Amino acid sequence: MIRRTEWGTRLAVALVGAGLTVLAGYVALFRPGEALVSLSYDMPFIVHRPGTTDELRIVYLNQLEDDLEDESLDRRPQAKLLDKLGEAGAKAVVYDIVFDRKSKDPAIDLEFAEAIRKFRGVDAAGKPIAGLPQRHVMLACGRRTFTGTGHAIEQLVTPTEVLMDAVEDDFGLVAWDDDEFIIRKLATGSRDEPSLIWQTAIALGTPLDDSSRLEPRWLNFVGPPADPSDRTSSGPIPSCAAESVLLGGMSAGFFHDKVVVIGGEPGIIGMALGKDLFSTPFHRFQIGGKLPLMSGVEVQANGLANLLQRNWLTRSSRDFDLGLIIVSGILAGAGLTLIRPIRGIITAVVLMHAAGVAGVLAMHFGQVWFPWSVVAFLQVPAALVWGIAARSYVERYFRLKLTAEQVAIRGAFAKYLSPQMLDRLTAEGFNTNLGGEKVQAAMMFTDLEAFTDMCERIRDPQRIVETLNDYFERTTGSIFDDDGVIIKFIGDSIFAAWGAPLADPQAPIKAVRAAWKLYESDRLMVDGEELKTRIGLHFGEVVAGNVGSSRRVDYTLIGDAVNLASRLEGLNKLFDTCILMSDAVRTRLNGEFRTRRVGKFCVKGRKEFTVVHELLGHAREAQEPEWITIYHQALDALDQNDTARALELFAAASARRGPRGDGPSRFFIERLQAPEPICDGVVDIKEK
Repeated sequence: MIRRTEWGTRLAVALVGAGLTVLAGYVALFRPGEALVSLSYDMPFIVHRPGTTDELRIVYLNQLEDDLEDESLDRRPQAKLLDKLGEAGAKAVVYDIVFDRKSKDPAIDLEFAEAIRKFRGVDAAGKPIAGLPQRHVMLACGRRTFTGTGHAIEQLVTPTEVLMDAVEDDFGLVAWDDDEFIIRKLATGSRDEPSLIWQTAIALGTPLDDSSRLEPRWLNFVGPPADPSDRTSSGPIPSCAAESVLLGGMSAGFFHDKVVVIGGEPGIIGMALGKDLFSTPFHRFQIGGKLPLMSGVEVQANGLANLLQRNWLTRSSRDFDLGLIIVSGILAGAGLTLIRPIRGIITAVVLMHAAGVAGVLAMHFGQVWFPWSVVAFLQVPAALVWGIAARSYVERYFRLKLTAEQVAIRGAFAKYLSPQMLDRLTAEGFNTNLGGEKVQAAMMFTDLEAFTDMCERIRDPQRIVETLNDYFERTTGSIFDDDGVIIKFIGDSIFAAWGAPLADPQAPIKAVRAAWKLYESDRLMVDGEELKTRIGLHFGEVVAGNVGSSRRVDYTLIGDAVNLASRLEGLNKLFDTCILMSDAVRTRLNGEFRTRRVGKFCVKGRKEFTVVHELLGHAREAQEPEWITIYHQALDALDQNDTARALELFAAASARRGPRGDGPSRFFIERLQAPEPICDGVVDIKEK
């Protein structure tokens, strides 16, 4: 009962662990867990790369205006730079620079505007010029927030009027809204104004649905930022300095049919984080802090690459997240509580790695990310800690109770069970209360032939007891060797069972093995006379448990099956046999022993007849002896009420068996010669 209570407690603790794990995961989906959830997006970039893009180029500007306080990029080279890019065959030019203030020299802006129209292939009125390619120059807009009338008001910061006339509608916002300057979301603009990269993708013919523009999208970074100190590497998106273009240092095909994004060199506008340098998922896990921040123009290029290739990342739905948290919380919270700590640690490590692998695969192949980090870094560890702590407490609490119960069990059953069965009963527990339960068990009753006559001859009680003790010592060993239980000693008889108090699917065959060992080795010699052991075996449903009062309890088996086993033992006296069994036992021998059908008998106290079999030994012979075949033919004749034929065959079987003849055959010959007839082969036995 303590064992059952312990398992019930374990189950309750597992359910509590599941509930707590689900709750922890649910809370993490809200603002307190934002840093943890963001790991699900950030960590896969340690290994995840969507593939390089060859349709983009970055050109870095590294010259400022003469006024050092202004920190504005020099606008004078822009006209010549555009001409060079046009001559190189660039498909479009995107400026990640807000030209919102006029140049000190108006001629510079006019020259820049004229270069824009030339690149676009249009005249001053914006009409296409014959023979020139129609291309795009995209300019950036900013936004400024100020407070007015108690409300925050946003104002669009556009390029100068001269430049706006040159590009017409080819402009867009360049603002990013991620917190803590860690860039994750792909900017598509505000409610009123699309972003620069969105406008560029639309202008280049990318099929984007403008009605879904404000739906959340996440950057699928092409790769980590380029190292500006390494001039031999331009990063995942090929780049170069503006002066290399102006001086003709780039190959002819470097810009051909490419989209060129132009912006300030990293740090040229200022080294402050967030001014034009940004942290990315790659920076969250860098070692030694050597990875440079990503420039704004490189961020824009990554976002534009996602839109052009339509391979941006999306976040899993809220319903999916909740389902994930609930399922993983139940499995981890309950599972890690029910298994042992070492296995729990191994399982937890496997689950954490599996969640990470699932996150990488989902991002790489499905272009979606989901909060697997909540499962891996919160739910699984929390479930593991709860499981180890709860299991340790439960085990310590119940070990104290179980120790007391084990002592009681071992004391009560030490004389009834084999050491192996006693260890098993101690480990699995036993109900010591009054009452019983229905079980399927094999029963054995034994009796010593002519024991009463022997007692009359010897007339020495002390010697009789010593003789019985020696006999029981040997018989008990045969029963214990096959996991039997001694229910009680009854004079010179033994009542043993298999399948109680512990269930045993091999109970019938073990009982037969023990019976055969008793027959072969445990005969009693008194004054030179051998006393045979007679055995009855049956398998059926009984009630096993403690019977008695609060002061005196006896563990026993009760039921019709017990009575039948006792009656089968008594039939041995009538048939001059040693081991008889019911058909319920014989059908479960799996061919290991040879038996013969003795007949159909109605024993005293039962209305239904029982098919009785005799155990003859191990099934070593290839064929049945001839006398058994003749005996079975006699039974068939008896079933057909052919008395004459049955008598003839019983006599033949007894003669063929040997000098001592066959006891059951002699029994049937005597009964068939008696006045009382045998109908349909069923013999009514009135004796016990």
